[in-house]
Parts: sequence; C-alpha cells; structure tokens
Amino acid sequence: MWLLIGILLTLLWTCLKEYPRLWKERRKKELTVLTLVTGVACTLSTFESIGSHLPNPLDWIAAVLGPYPEAVYSIFR
Repeated sequence: MWLLIGILLTLLWTCLKEYPRLWKERRKKELTVLTLVTGVACTLSTFESIGSHLPNPLDWIAAVLGPYPEAVYSIFR
C-alpha cells in the first residue's frame, strides 16, 4: 500500500514540476515523450507493487530472435 502511494506521489510530483515548464516553453515533443515514459513506468511499477506477475521482455526477444543467432553461428563454423 505504501509503495503504491509512493509511486502515485512521485507521478504527481513529476507532473507538477515538469509539465508546466515544458508546456510554457512549447516543447511538445519532450512533453509527449515524458508523458509516455512516465505512464509506462507508473503502470509497470503499479503492477509490480500489487504483486502481479509481469513477463520478462528478454524472453520475448529471445523467442523472436532465437533462430537467427543459430543461423549465424552455423555460417561461421
């Protein structure tokens, strides 16, 4: 519970500190990237704090790229 409150307070602090400055300076691209990164980080942290099982992204990468290293190794043997 305290971890979730900490995550939300960090999100609130980031929004109050960075968003008005970026909006005033008309930095739309940076504002968009900050929104996306903050949203993803907050979502993943929230799921982790409530004990939800999150899959490892490296397993997905290994599954997609699995045949390619074997093909490259077979060429150089």
